[in-house]
Amino acid sequence: MAEAEPLVRTPVEPPRPARASDSVVRHIKEMVLRGELRSGQRLPSEKELARQFGLSRVTIRDALRVLESEGFVRIRVGAGGGVFVSVPGPRHVTESLANLLRVNRASLRALAEARLLLEPEVAALAAQRARPKDLEAMHAAVEAARAGRQRGDPYFIPHSVGFHTALAEASGNPVLVAALASFRALFHEVLARLLPDDAMATRAVEDHQAILDAVRARDPERARSLMREHLLYFAERVQKLSRRRRVGSPW
Repeated sequence: MAEAEPLVRTPVEPPRPARASDSVVRHIKEMVLRGELRSGQRLPSEKELARQFGLSRVTIRDALRVLESEGFVRIRVGAGGGVFVSVPGPRHVTESLANLLRVNRASLRALAEARLLLEPEVAALAAQRARPKDLEAMHAAVEAARAGRQRGDPYFIPHSVGFHTALAEASGNPVLVAALASFRALFHEVLARLLPDDAMATRAVEDHQAILDAVRARDPERARSLMREHLLYFAERVQKLSRRRRVGSPW
């Protein structure tokens, strides 16, 4: 088996022990971002990485765990296992942004305002760019919510998430997909604590169907307007219920 190409090609200044793993994380991330390490490529063993960086295997192991948590590597165990380069997906971006918002204790008002600025434009883009599979995904979410209502199930959040996710995907903009997913995740954490609420469940199905109809008709102005009305209603409703039931931010 051919020896893996060294990751450290030129001498680097030895990092301070307290930040040694950070140096490894930064070095490997930069190589991934520059395209020097490709998705699916296998990294050298822990022992070899320790030799190349001049660090202990414990430090290398810590660095690999950080890289795995951030989506830059996948660690497989067993036969054919090892450490393989990966590329962070939308989930990692969404989780990072959502956690940042939690740490800064984003208010319901701030979350609603951010959604109001972005999602109507996403709906308009979807009306221009939606593919057949996007329309089908939105339709499936609406039908699942409608079926839930017929069974008397007021917990519509999974169907709402499915619809808004499909709508964002239809915009064709991965940055908006990740950003909106993080906003919705926090907004729905609060909303889940206010359910069941029959009026909101009924309104969600009606609004989503109307937005889908506008997207299917390739009418960006109507899609934008309907989404704005939808978000304003839910933001106002959640604020009122939060005050009435004294349900604050969950983070």
